[in-house]
Amino acid sequence: MTQEQDIQLTFDEIVRACDNNAEWVISVIEEEIIAIQGNPQQASYSGFQLSRIRRAHRISRDFEASVPATALILQLLDELEMLRKG
Repeated sequence: MTQEQDIQLTFDEIVRACDNNAEWVISVIEEEIIAIQGNPQQASYSGFQLSRIRRAHRISRDFEASVPATALILQLLDELEMLRKG
């Protein structure tokens, strides 16, 4: 699927899809778990970003991790995945 074919979601749709609150999603953006352009409430979100936010939500919930700890866990998981591919 190319980026042009990817789904596009609003901020409210992202919040509902990850079953969390707006403040948590904003903190995920601030910790650079996902990158956006401009104001979070006015940005458009991709399927990849939705997947990343949902993964962050599961980690945060399952390990009772703060958003900064969740960001670190995701970074380490990304590095592990790259090492396995390489």
